[in-house]
Amino acid sequence: MNLKVENVSAGYGSVQILNNLSFPDITQGQLVGLLGPNASGKSTLLRCLSGILAFKGHISFAGQEYSKTNHKAWFEKVATMPQSPPAPTALTPTELLWSTARALALPYSDQALAHRIEDLFTSLGIYEYRLSALSSLSGGKRQLVGLALALIREPELMLLDEPTSALDLHWRMTVLQLVQQRIKTQNQIAVAALHDLDLAARYCDTLVLMHQGVVVAAGAPETVLVEDNIARVYQVEAKISRSPYGHLHIDVIGPLPGSSPHV
Repeated sequence: MNLKVENVSAGYGSVQILNNLSFPDITQGQLVGLLGPNASGKSTLLRCLSGILAFKGHISFAGQEYSKTNHKAWFEKVATMPQSPPAPTALTPTELLWSTARALALPYSDQALAHRIEDLFTSLGIYEYRLSALSSLSGGKRQLVGLALALIREPELMLLDEPTSALDLHWRMTVLQLVQQRIKTQNQIAVAALHDLDLAARYCDTLVLMHQGVVVAAGAPETVLVEDNIARVYQVEAKISRSPYGHLHIDVIGPLPGSSPHV
């Protein structure tokens, strides 16, 4: 079960965002981190992978080319966690997951679905909030509910747009560790747009470093997160080292003189 992305171009109206973007095939069990500054095209690529944004080029998953696949069949394999958390409504997290599961006709009995929802909330640390109105929850907790919405479907391909942006360090690590464990045990693939380079290097099997709609580097973290690539993409000087535990560490020294990155 591979994910292939070849020569993908896409944009919004007359504005081109992705330009003949390709990266090496992704195999099952991999967590892929999309890296790059704002306006590099990470979210646009996720929208192409999800099937909600038209594109030119080739995207295939599990041997099926998107352009030749029934869209309903594609959506059944793919789950997306958008950048924005669920809206702060009067619904509770439990009600939201129940209604979503039934709307998608997921093949669970009531008892099995109840257990599954409880297990998800427990693993994400939000069990005690399962009966609270979403409007009473912080943005971070609602973001965790959004991840539960993606996980409830048991997708073969999971697309996560900045899944840790509203979370503190403990929960960032918890979320990435949970996603990493699930895709490896269930032979799935996850693609996540991330900003934290240290955590991306620690938890992702493959990194795709993007800049202005093209891939600057793709591969294992130690081959992508090198000083020249970081300088080119982020316009900062950085030093790369390894912690005593073997994890890559990116020490950002400061902005490069005369640099003017996108905001």
